[in-house]
Amino acid sequence: MNLVLITEPEVSAGLPLADARTTHLLGTVGLRVGQTFHVGIAGGLRGLATVTATAPFLRFSVVWEKSVQTRLPLTVLIGLPRPQTAKKVLHDLASLGATRLIFFEADKGDPGYLASSLWKDGEYLEYLRKGTEQACSTLVPTVDRVASLAEALAQLPAEGWKVALDPYEATGALGESPPGSAPASILAIGPERGWSDKERALLRTQGFSLHHLGDRILRVEAACLVGGGLMLAHLRAWQAHRALG
Repeated sequence: MNLVLITEPEVSAGLPLADARTTHLLGTVGLRVGQTFHVGIAGGLRGLATVTATAPFLRFSVVWEKSVQTRLPLTVLIGLPRPQTAKKVLHDLASLGATRLIFFEADKGDPGYLASSLWKDGEYLEYLRKGTEQACSTLVPTVDRVASLAEALAQLPAEGWKVALDPYEATGALGESPPGSAPASILAIGPERGWSDKERALLRTQGFSLHHLGDRILRVEAACLVGGGLMLAHLRAWQAHRALG
């Protein structure tokens, strides 16, 4: 991990020695008193922490940034994939900087995926956290799960650059005709078996254009990253890297 997410009380109380974060920092990374690592409050500031004690708690002092990172204007709708794929999507889109993820039960999807412990026991939160920490960020995406594409679309703002990836009925490659001054980007990715005709019609009525990513069929997790990255690039949403310390 490139940053450790902590809570505000842990800034003064420190981390217990049995905590997985402490085990990683002291055992795997090998930090000692006087050495530094990156910390952050979820949704808040990042900071450079200096280890002040390694027992009976891992304690540290923090020099904080003056402002919070800016959230990227990217929402991604994903047809509910198998749990192993969903873990990659959650991690990678959190790393990319997506602001919101909406997983929906697609017409050609498997409703049994919702029975996975990933969703029932809240395991998905761990993959969001790990992806955010990997990116040295504090901006954890919000995640919603809904029963249909129609329900997902009803939660979207009226304005935005709306793209659905579909290699079969696409009108062109993503990025061939980028938007002018769209305030945000909204990317829709179907399940492993693709969109149904009903879903394609619904997307079109809601202002989505169908695009492709070339003459190849990508995995869901790859399509999310490539599509999301291209849309952010065309919106000129990337910010320069801001080093800590």
